[in-house]
Amino acid sequence: MAIIRKPLLPLKGRYGGVVFYRLPCGLICRFLTPHTRKRIRRDPKFAEFRKCSKRMSKASKIGSAVYKALPEDFRQFWMYRAFVGEALKMLKEEGMTGEQVLASLFRTYVEVWYIKAELKAAEQRGAARSAGPTKRRKAVKSNIRWKQYNRVSDPEAIVQANTFDKSGNYYLFRSCGAGPP
Repeated sequence: MAIIRKPLLPLKGRYGGVVFYRLPCGLICRFLTPHTRKRIRRDPKFAEFRKCSKRMSKASKIGSAVYKALPEDFRQFWMYRAFVGEALKMLKEEGMTGEQVLASLFRTYVEVWYIKAELKAAEQRGAARSAGPTKRRKAVKSNIRWKQYNRVSDPEAIVQANTFDKSGNYYLFRSCGAGPP
């Protein structure tokens, strides 16, 4: 791709295998690629590309859910990118399912904020720490629509965000909505 800062001719459009178009930085000149949408979706040569694209879309949805579960005053955009990268690494190298990755990232990054909020609320009410939480936490809603290929056979392995049972044990992410949209 070439950028022409001060073009002599007002070129625009296609000329053979080259495309010209204008941007604020100048005139852009690039070669056309032979790839079409139909070829990328059906050609066996692009099977790995399609697989990686699906994995990346799943990782970005997981990263978005974790990012949105953090407090608004704490969020920074670099965190979203880090969550997506970590989710992609877990999906690719560790072979985890989407639900497992989401549970792991929630435990690592988001659960701390819910515990802090509960402790702060308990201190404000004057309750002793040993009494434990008196109010159940709200589950974090993650709006991820899992595909059928991501289905886990054991429903106990899937978890609902940040809920307590009566004895004070953590059960994260029980039934997060795995299944077809």
